[in-house]
Amino acid sequence: MTEILSSIGSIFTSAIGWAGKVGETVVGTPLLLLFCAIPLVGLGVGLFKRLLNV
Repeated sequence: MTEILSSIGSIFTSAIGWAGKVGETVVGTPLLLLFCAIPLVGLGVGLFKRLLNV
């Protein structure tokens, strides 16, 4: 059981590290940041519109 938990912890730690590297790359490259920010802004506007219509 401890081996399974340590394996899960290792995988989780690796995944967080990979996500951090991807985040650093996106933030470090303005063009990638633009292509990630525009859909998020659109998502926020869409959710806000839906909240107003409820």
